[in-house]
Amino acid sequence: MLSKVILSALAAVAAVQALPAAEPIPAGVNFEVRDAFPDGLWYGRTYPNGTMTGHQFDDAGVLKRSIVVHPRDDLVSKSKRSSSPSVERRFVSCWGTQLDRPGTDRAAQCLRNAAARAGGIDLRSGAGPYYSSCVDSAVRVYYCINAGNSWGNANLEDVNYGLSQMDSRCPAYTASYFQWDGTPEILGKARADTPICLG
Repeated sequence: MLSKVILSALAAVAAVQALPAAEPIPAGVNFEVRDAFPDGLWYGRTYPNGTMTGHQFDDAGVLKRSIVVHPRDDLVSKSKRSSSPSVERRFVSCWGTQLDRPGTDRAAQCLRNAAARAGGIDLRSGAGPYYSSCVDSAVRVYYCINAGNSWGNANLEDVNYGLSQMDSRCPAYTASYFQWDGTPEILGKARADTPICLG
């Protein structure tokens, strides 16, 4: 039930976010501009220029907070270079960036907890890719729909499977992602300031 409430709230936020990439901060939402994502569970979008928006909700699905983080240029180019070729091949991609070990473990557990709720993590992307992610100690573990006008659902089994695929093919605690065959669904680990899900 909570996932349906959050989906409804996300649809309302996404409606004011459907805008050209030239205007990264949507009108109608009170965004706090930050240098980085604070710890916690976030839902949001990455714009083509690498700007990321994030929204936090309370247990009743009411929007608590919205932030916008503008990227560093070097992270946008690395993210694009790292993800584009391998997404087409539909396998685990290891980016090689070392991640904080305790932060990675806690962020992964946070995403597991979200996926274990009734209904799992339900995402509808709207005009562009959309994600759900947990940030802890500058590490982001995320599930995203990496295409516009698509939807997907991740339950606890899905999150555990994606994490195990990355862990079996990449060095421990390194940035990486896994994409399910034939879908725009991605599960990944990255530095929290790295633009993810660029489509």
